[in-house]
Amino acid sequence: MDAPAFNRKRFPDMKALLAVSRWIDTFSKWTGVIFSYLLVPLVLLVVYEVITRQLQRPTIWTFETVSFLYGAHFMLVAAYGLLMKSHVSIDLVSSRFSAKTNAVLSLVCYVCMFFPFIIVFTYYGIDYAYYSWLYLEKSWSAWGPPLYYIKTVIPITAIMLLLQGVSEVIKNIGILAGAKGVGE
Repeated sequence: MDAPAFNRKRFPDMKALLAVSRWIDTFSKWTGVIFSYLLVPLVLLVVYEVITRQLQRPTIWTFETVSFLYGAHFMLVAAYGLLMKSHVSIDLVSSRFSAKTNAVLSLVCYVCMFFPFIIVFTYYGIDYAYYSWLYLEKSWSAWGPPLYYIKTVIPITAIMLLLQGVSEVIKNIGILAGAKGVGE
């Protein structure tokens, strides 16, 4: 039995799965690009705060706003970071392996470590945001901004990471199946 026929029988819907993976990748790419622009107001607010402190006129709202923007930026670009492979990785050993061996290693890591963490992260993130909305939670500071908006970012991030993880798994299965254009 030749390899391409074997792969078609084993993974008959690989093209459909790879199309789903490309859609998820596009979503992660665009959300990453869009949310990276949160850095612009973040930098402007930091500069504003520095200037007002130098003039002995600090504000009570800029510190928390900067924290919210940075937290939202950091979390909402996490799926983009996974797509671009910018998360911490130890390539010392895996760089010596073949693409198929790396795909198997990645699949084991996703199944044993990534998905269990993301499932817990999603579950508790939804719970955390839910109760924040339920009680209309506010900050303890003198300014007292609502916290439920920023806490909603946690489950959104978890779901975006979950989707991107599914895409990475599909691509690794594509490498094992010998699909064209995957892992190049």
